[in-house]
Amino acid sequence: MDDMNTLRLRVISQQNLHCAGCERTAEYTLTRIPGVKSVKANHKTQIIEVDMSLNGEDIEKVKAELKWIGYEVEVV
Repeated sequence: MDDMNTLRLRVISQQNLHCAGCERTAEYTLTRIPGVKSVKANHKTQIIEVDMSLNGEDIEKVKAELKWIGYEVEVV
């Protein structure tokens, strides 16, 4: 059974995604989390889409990893 869903996050911190390099950093960081299938970050919209198995712990792990690299996010 495929439990993959898309988690949409918006960067809300003062430090935001400025360029394609920022997008790649966020994408690389999140694809290393078990259960994450793919990540697409967009510096123009400040939206990060994560295809993953969704549960509360995994969502908090994604948010914590983004915070570790400097981005505070909210679920949209």
